[in-house]
Amino acid sequence: MAGQLFDTNDEKFSFEAYGVVISCQRLNLQGSVAYYVTFSSNRKPIVVAKAEFIDSPATWTSIPEGRQKEAEGVGELIELYLAKKE
Repeated sequence: MAGQLFDTNDEKFSFEAYGVVISCQRLNLQGSVAYYVTFSSNRKPIVVAKAEFIDSPATWTSIPEGRQKEAEGVGELIELYLAKKE
């Protein structure tokens, strides 16, 4: 896909948390899955991915780095939503 940083999949979903609608679009990265997340509030969009490390459990992180705490919270909300969906 010319001009795009990530390949996108048509899997899109939205849910509400803490009075904010969170809209997610799945992104396919080499070897992992990430989500492009937008908010109904004034918060800037974020890309989150679950990163695996050798000496610690997998953790949600932002791409690019810098919004780690937010990525962890959003990632957990995505996991909850997907678990309920199954």
